[in-house]
Amino acid sequence: MEARLSEKERELVALGASVAAGCIPCTQYHVKAIRSTPASMEEITRAVDTALCIRASAKSVMARVAHEALGLPPQADSPCCGISNDRVTQLVSIAAAVAANCPVIFQTQIETGHAAGVSDHDIRFAISLAQMIRAKATEKMDAAAKPTGNDTPAHATPGCGCAL
Repeated sequence: MEARLSEKERELVALGASVAAGCIPCTQYHVKAIRSTPASMEEITRAVDTALCIRASAKSVMARVAHEALGLPPQADSPCCGISNDRVTQLVSIAAAVAANCPVIFQTQIETGHAAGVSDHDIRFAISLAQMIRAKATEKMDAAAKPTGNDTPAHATPGCGCAL
C-alpha cells in the first residue's frame, strides 16, 4: 500500500513549494498553516532551507545554460546542500523543483526520491501541489503587474513560444 501524507507533511511540502516559487503570500499562508500541525521548528526550517537550496540550484542551472548559449565560460555549479534521504525532504525537494521551473533539478530529485523509496502516489501529490502553488504565484504576480498599464500587444518569438 502506498503511503499517504499527513496534514503536517502536506503543509511542509506546500511550504517548500511556496518558498521555491517565490510567492510571499503563499509562503505566509503555509507558515501559518504549518504552525497548526505538530511540525517542529526544525522540520519547518528544514523544509524552507531545502526549498531555498533547490531554488539556488535552479539559478545555477540557468546561469550555466545562459553562459553556454552566449559562448561564455561556464560558472561553477552550486550543487544542492546535503539534502537528506527522508521521505518528506525528498517530497519538498521535488515540489520545490517544480515550483522553481527547473526540469534538470526536478529529474534529479525524482531519481533521488525513487531511490529513497518515496511512493509514486506521494510524488504525484507533491508535483500537483507544486503546480497549483506555481500557478497561484503567477496569478498573484500578473495581478500585481496589471496596474502598470503595460497592455502592449504581444508578438511571437520564433522557436521560443513566449510572447514579446
